[in-house]
Amino acid sequence: MAATHTCIFCEIIANRSPAAVVYRDAHCVAILDAFPLTRGHLLLIPHQHQQHIEDLPPETVAYLFQLGARFSAVLRQNGESEATAVVLNNGKAANQHVPHVHLHVIPRRSGDTALVVWRYMTRFVNPWSYIGRNARLARQALTWKTLLKDTALAG
Repeated sequence: MAATHTCIFCEIIANRSPAAVVYRDAHCVAILDAFPLTRGHLLLIPHQHQQHIEDLPPETVAYLFQLGARFSAVLRQNGESEATAVVLNNGKAANQHVPHVHLHVIPRRSGDTALVVWRYMTRFVNPWSYIGRNARLARQALTWKTLLKDTALAG
């Protein structure tokens, strides 16, 4: 049965829409957020389309968070960030902009709170964020792929 919705994440998973993909396996895809809060901000997206995490099978939820922990570790162990924010917005009222479950892995660095708050408030309306975005995302994707090269996540 054909899908009755158009979901940008489903389109990316099916390779029908472009994205800065840094990792893909049989269950999940990791892409760079097009409107990042910090450099290297990732979205981990399960292949199965569901808006709410409680509608996914428990093993998919567990896998998604295990993968998030592994990506977080890669960032910290390689000095790309001091810490990470791992966030899942579960529904529109929780600021979920795409109605498909996705886990944010956001690199955090000392002193970046004001910048993160500013980017959060302006991320969709700042015209400067569009200038050079594709080149910036391509550079960040290369950085991620280099970080993942020597890990079990290399793909």
